[in-house]
Amino acid sequence: MAERALVLGSGGHAGGAWEVGVLAGLAAAGVDLSDADVVIGTSAGAVVGTRLAAGTSPGELYERRSEPDAAGPPLRLAPGAVLRFLRAQLGRRTPEATARRLGRMALRFPTVPEDEALEEMARLLPLREWPGRPLRVTAVDAYSGSLRAFHSGSGADLLRAVTASCAMPGLWPPVALCGRRWMDGGVRSTTNADLARGHRRVVVLAPMPRAFGPGPRAERHAAALRAGGARVALLTPDSAARRAAGRNPLDPSRGAACARAGRAQAASHAAALAGVWHD
Repeated sequence: MAERALVLGSGGHAGGAWEVGVLAGLAAAGVDLSDADVVIGTSAGAVVGTRLAAGTSPGELYERRSEPDAAGPPLRLAPGAVLRFLRAQLGRRTPEATARRLGRMALRFPTVPEDEALEEMARLLPLREWPGRPLRVTAVDAYSGSLRAFHSGSGADLLRAVTASCAMPGLWPPVALCGRRWMDGGVRSTTNADLARGHRRVVVLAPMPRAFGPGPRAERHAAALRAGGARVALLTPDSAARRAAGRNPLDPSRGAACARAGRAQAASHAAALAGVWHD
């Protein structure tokens, strides 16, 4: 078995900021998760994970979340998109079936142009080459509903892979990559933590532990990893972090408060996570 895997889940601007705060708080307490043997990122977690794998320290990530220009205009799904998103989840028995239906919606629903989504991601992620450290970026095929984890050897462009991982149906269009069109990796699972199978020690940060539709919850993936012999720590936002996030996780103006809440929460979990990561 491989050693350490860090899983960073989806959760919009608020969830990504909470993850940054947790990472910084843990590092300050002597539990630096940036030394993971692989980082697995989904949606907002893909953005945070890419920067972490590229060598940005948790402390630097935290400082960036506190800068005024880190905030942009709030993003909201159009009412029609919300309704279609919910309908797509009704009556589906498998995550793949739900993903296919969401994919059809995503391919047809008018959103911003793909170039605009790529430009926004380029502003958030000033990197163009895959990091030297192992990184997996998840996205879902908008046609088949299947999950793929892109990496440095997959032939995928980094910016397009991360943008695809964040392409929430109804908000951003599916992104063209490797001959297919890809959407938010959170459509299948908000963490995709099962990709950490084969690692002895796994830490999962899950801003949104519940899946869309019938997709597996973070707790289910964590339980399966433990059943396979791994030591697993699953951390989700506490009540203070949920209050900081508010009702719209896509509002970047909440980022600083969410990062602070994550850092404060990390202090009370550092000892337990050290037991998983180091002992």
